[in-house]
Amino acid sequence: MTPRTLRGRLTLWYGGLLASVLVLFGVGFYAALARNLYRGVDQKLLALAEVVAESSVRNFLRPGYTNFSRLLEEFFGVPAAGQFIQVLDPSGKVGARSENLLLRNLPVSRETLHRALHGEMVYETVPDPGAPLRVLTYPVVVRGRVRNVVQVATSLEAVMTTLREVLLALGVGIPVSLFLVLWGGWMVAARALRPLEGLIAAVREVDADQLGARVLEAEGTEEVRELARSINGLLRRLGDAFRRVREFTADASHELRTPLTVLRGEAEVALRHPRSPEEYQRVLASGLEEIHRMGRIVEDLLLLAKGDLGEAPVERVPVALDEVLEDLAGRAAALAEAKGLAFHWAGGPPVWVEADPLRLRQLLWNLLDNAIKYTPEGGQIFLSHARSGPGWVRIAVKDTGIGIPPEHQEKIFERFYRVDKHRSRAQGGSGLGLAICRWIAKVHGGRIEVRSRPGRGSTFLVHLPEAKGNDEGWEARRLES
Repeated sequence: MTPRTLRGRLTLWYGGLLASVLVLFGVGFYAALARNLYRGVDQKLLALAEVVAESSVRNFLRPGYTNFSRLLEEFFGVPAAGQFIQVLDPSGKVGARSENLLLRNLPVSRETLHRALHGEMVYETVPDPGAPLRVLTYPVVVRGRVRNVVQVATSLEAVMTTLREVLLALGVGIPVSLFLVLWGGWMVAARALRPLEGLIAAVREVDADQLGARVLEAEGTEEVRELARSINGLLRRLGDAFRRVREFTADASHELRTPLTVLRGEAEVALRHPRSPEEYQRVLASGLEEIHRMGRIVEDLLLLAKGDLGEAPVERVPVALDEVLEDLAGRAAALAEAKGLAFHWAGGPPVWVEADPLRLRQLLWNLLDNAIKYTPEGGQIFLSHARSGPGWVRIAVKDTGIGIPPEHQEKIFERFYRVDKHRSRAQGGSGLGLAICRWIAKVHGGRIEVRSRPGRGSTFLVHLPEAKGNDEGWEARRLES
């Protein structure tokens, strides 16, 4: 069963990895030790067999000769125990043997004797009552013929004892080491995760009314401090989001309450005394105007809400931007003239963008409408467009109106934000127009910015990506349409 805590999982993973390493190390060490021990035994047997074979060649050995003690002592330097020697003739008959083989012979199979008679050395491990014997059957070759066969053997008791002791040490040492390391890992994980527990406790205390609280960033490792900084950043963004939601809710309520208050007040006044048809008509016209205003606010709110969720339908088709601007310039010029403003539109190069025609017109008309609203009589409005770089188009709406203070320029694209709320409401604005403009520009892969100086006017710049293709192809499409 997998532990549910990070501390338990870290300890389990570390313990599992360490156990695998220790087991692999133990198996490898045991196998290497056994191989080296057996190799050492085989090398000693081979050296002893060569000494015995040399003595046999010099006729040092006579049939029935059994005094190998001096030979073994000369070879090993000390009296050797557990060493066995016997010499066979080609028929397999024992010709000489060591004293410890007077009552028995070293086993030799027909296959082993056959291989030895063909000049091959044969190593075997044979069972013995005390401990297994390691036997080397060694051919003595004289003038190309196998004269005798020497068998030397030694007990593997020392090797087996060593291997058992090593196996016991590994069997005890590995679990003990694993337990100690797991215990240490558990403690280290607890110490390393202690700052996380503090973060968890601090975050649990945060609610919607305490989003200004912050967790400590000076405790723990760099990773924990980075997590604390990320949590504080998240809390900061959540606080800003909650603040905007509260402001948005308050502003939306106020914007909808104002026309409702006007409607109720005019209706109550109209019902206090009998009125003429003209007076009733005036009240109804005023009420209808307020209803239209509420309708525009609700539609704008719905559009922005769908835009936030990515559900607002946005069509992307090639649009001749210069034609759209030409059409909007004609409408704006009429409104500007009625207000006593000079409108300037000098045209521009044919430019195509991939956009939603309806949303593009909404974006540009909001900017033109604002420019006309906030420019006093005698002022000027300028509309232009041009390529601002490879693949980009810039649209500029400039006015000589009241301007925007620097501290408000980054906030005017927020919902319901107004520099002067009284003037905007009097002129019929809902405070959502520039927020919609920013959303439309963003959803088309562009951006919108403002440059303004109080009393000197404002310039709104819209940057949109140009439609991919060549001008000749777009012009042909324009002619077809």
